[in-house]
Amino acid sequence: MGRLSQEIESATVPPQAVRLWWLGGAGFAFKTHAGRIVYVDPYLSDAVTRLHGFKRMCLSPIAAEEVKADLVISSHEHTDHLDPDALPVIARNNPQCRFAGSASCMGPYGEFGIEPRRRTVLRPNRSYDLGGVTIHTARADHGDYAPTAVAMLLDFDGVRILYTGDTALRPEWFKPLYALKPEVLIPCINGNFGNMNHVDAARMAAQARPRLVVPCHFWMFPEHGGDPAAFLHACRHFCPRVKVAILSPGEGLTCRARR
Repeated sequence: MGRLSQEIESATVPPQAVRLWWLGGAGFAFKTHAGRIVYVDPYLSDAVTRLHGFKRMCLSPIAAEEVKADLVISSHEHTDHLDPDALPVIARNNPQCRFAGSASCMGPYGEFGIEPRRRTVLRPNRSYDLGGVTIHTARADHGDYAPTAVAMLLDFDGVRILYTGDTALRPEWFKPLYALKPEVLIPCINGNFGNMNHVDAARMAAQARPRLVVPCHFWMFPEHGGDPAAFLHACRHFCPRVKVAILSPGEGLTCRARR
């Protein structure tokens, strides 16, 4: 068992808190006080290199075979968010694990061998109670690349984390999620393929007003781009009171509910 899988399994999370780990790219793992483990957009393989020719620039901190999960969430169907090599392994090794994703993820879920009873379709502007986490969704603007993509606020027993997935900055679409007062914002900053860049993400942090922002979706592929140093600078300008955490792949932190 690798270091990260051991760390996730052994982590003790205090009440009214959740612990998160960045998996690289747009992927995260979360663990609740009750011990439930949730993965969001885990990209753990080299499928993008194999299928699309984009070279992976950082190794996955955890192997698909090591993943123990109660829920896997997919914001949209692109390979670096809906891993066709890793998800079948996770589904097979975790027979009680549920999978929730945008409408375009349902076909691939079936191809991965995930039975209909284990799938939940995430549609925009709805809420889903999936046991240990409530998911509030909004439409994401990933253009024609993924028309059913969703952004989401994950409520872990009062700890609210706004995860953008892949999207341009669309404040009018995200206002219902802002109104839920997220503690943490996790925005993409890669700035290519229709996504927010570092300035857009800093402006979103100023709008959402979280206590902490954790940027993601940078340095995975040369074609994606993304500049965390420029994001830090932009946050000092647009939202100087918001704390910024730049994580390395496999690094974790504990987030607490507002007092």
